[in-house]
Amino acid sequence: MTHDDDGPELTADLARSARRGRDVLPETILSQFPRGRGRPRSEAAKAPVSLRLDQDVLDAWKATGAGWQTRMNDALRAAILPKLKAL
Repeated sequence: MTHDDDGPELTADLARSARRGRDVLPETILSQFPRGRGRPRSEAAKAPVSLRLDQDVLDAWKATGAGWQTRMNDALRAAILPKLKAL
């Protein structure tokens, strides 16, 4: 294994002397990165709910794989919206 002088080992002393990018980078570079953390807020925000379901129903939805909550939401929407429009 060779030593890479361009990427020295991160020692405790080096970590203590490290500075944040926003303290050393020019604004032209910083402006290329989004500010803030996390996911952007959705225009159609979801509301958290507590819902009691039969275990077999929940297991069946989860068995459909990743995205099961979105698919459940879509199925509930498809089931109720026609009824609401008829009112």
